[in-house]
Amino acid sequence: MVLKFLRFFLPFQHLNDHQLIELANLIQIKKIPANETFIQLYSDTPYQYFLIEGTVEVGDESSTQWLIHSRSENSRNPLSRYRPSRYSVKSVTEIKVVIVDVETILQFSNKSAQDDPAEKIRHHYLYKRLIKDLSENRLQLPSVPDVAIKIRQALYDEKSNFRQIANIIASDPAITTKIIKTANSALYRSIHKIDDCQMAVTRLGTKVTSQLVTSFSMKELFKTKNKSLKKKMMNVWNHSREVAALSFVLAKITPGFNPEHALLAGLLHDIGAIPIITFADKHPEIITNEQEFDLLIETLKGEVGAAILSKWQFSDDLITTAREAENWLRQPGEKPEYCDIIIVAQLHAMATSSSATDTPKLDEVPAFTKLALGQLTPELSVKVLEQAKEQVEETMNLLA
Repeated sequence: MVLKFLRFFLPFQHLNDHQLIELANLIQIKKIPANETFIQLYSDTPYQYFLIEGTVEVGDESSTQWLIHSRSENSRNPLSRYRPSRYSVKSVTEIKVVIVDVETILQFSNKSAQDDPAEKIRHHYLYKRLIKDLSENRLQLPSVPDVAIKIRQALYDEKSNFRQIANIIASDPAITTKIIKTANSALYRSIHKIDDCQMAVTRLGTKVTSQLVTSFSMKELFKTKNKSLKKKMMNVWNHSREVAALSFVLAKITPGFNPEHALLAGLLHDIGAIPIITFADKHPEIITNEQEFDLLIETLKGEVGAAILSKWQFSDDLITTAREAENWLRQPGEKPEYCDIIIVAQLHAMATSSSATDTPKLDEVPAFTKLALGQLTPELSVKVLEQAKEQVEETMNLLA
């Protein structure tokens, strides 16, 4: 798991994910036993050492000594950055270090931010216009579908019952059909077939029903009247649908997660693309350059998505997922989160598509090791999802 450590170190913080993946192929990781002086005072080594695990003792020419512990603020810099070295460095415990050639560090340090396409798009006038409209609350954001609002309100009403919730759902025949179909599906181990919405709500429970209704109602948001943009919008919806289905299955095999909530998180992770595609309807010049348009969506959809879900007063974990679902190396803590489920689901989805070129491998992503899935190899995790292929397909069909 090299990648999750690299961004911790200050010399590499400015690198984007693609550059970090490139750098990871040029470094070495080494274990050093306790009580070994591996950097001598005044030595002229062409390498720099970064502490991943353990504790070292650093000494200078005046015999002053101090300790540096891994993951501490002092460990974010190389253990000795000067040539010749002004310090001696000795392992106190067994340690693990990243060793990088000085020339490699210089090479990556000199990579201009302008080489990053995402940085270039930030100078585009439409990017600046979108950011300005978003910050001034002038960007047209989608609203929560009515049926989802009514169901949420009913859940907070202590007097509401299965019949009243079923009556709300019945106002939307398409969602009613999907709720009954879901209640009868193998996903919920149904034995006796039902054909009544109230019985479906009773079988699923009010919380699960609410989450499913919200998920089923999202499709109506992924629409545009512009024929040039319909394909783009449908691509976003189909990707979201696949990620949602994979997330649902992953959550079912991962302790501590609610599958229906993971399904909703998967559907909403790219919702920020909707206002950007809608915005392009009034600025057709961006549509003619598909590469720039895609880059504009990729760069902005996280913040726009977080703004939408904040406006809807959705939970913090859904907002975080919208904002950080493609921050492959994110690691805010050791405890797994819904965003981790979505990241792993996306990598599985992208593995079978042409969009996988700049994405890291599963075992290079912190999210993978944090899930129960992390006890498996990437090959076995793929096998698990292949075995659950019918569940994934059934879930995708319910969202169609």
